[in-house]
Amino acid sequence: MKTQSKNLSKTIRICFFKAGMILSVVFSIGFYLKGTPGYFIILFFGGWLTWTFVEYGVHRFLMHELLIPGQKDNLFHHHEHHSHPQNLRVNFLHRLITLFLGVVILWTAILRNDSFSIFAGFFTGFLLYNYLHYLLHQPICRYIFPKIQRAHILHHSRFPNQGYSFSTILWDWLFGTLAPKNFEITDKMRENYFKSSRSGKSE
Repeated sequence: MKTQSKNLSKTIRICFFKAGMILSVVFSIGFYLKGTPGYFIILFFGGWLTWTFVEYGVHRFLMHELLIPGQKDNLFHHHEHHSHPQNLRVNFLHRLITLFLGVVILWTAILRNDSFSIFAGFFTGFLLYNYLHYLLHQPICRYIFPKIQRAHILHHSRFPNQGYSFSTILWDWLFGTLAPKNFEITDKMRENYFKSSRSGKSE
């Protein structure tokens, strides 16, 4: 899980600059459409897109590249998650609570129809990520989201410094961290990915 970036601080600045430019354009369009149905839609989309970048940035820079290899990760337990992919610490109750909050926040945003829509989109992105990450660790996902699960298996096995995002490939594509398209996933990789260990703690 050691960083692949030769100049990490420069890489972080470039990533934030590019993401900032994209999000600025999205939100500018949204506020330009104020008073129209597109106002809520674009701001909500912008909030979701902001979450996807946060998801990418936290996973890449905090859970991988800024952590010292071999050192115990007390904040995210992400090293354990790579060692024991099936032992997810977020359980059904956590997901149920976030689903309830998501419905309340979304309904509130629709009624308000203002900049709160950005937060609603952001929280919805977080909510969808929680359910998607759980699904990616289930065998049935190969029939629902086969490409996304393939990328996640590669991230957990052969390419831990690629495929940081789950919700969209935009940021991996933009920042050059997409996993190879034609790399074959072996039976051993699948076995390790789906194997559970009661002793492991993961995120």
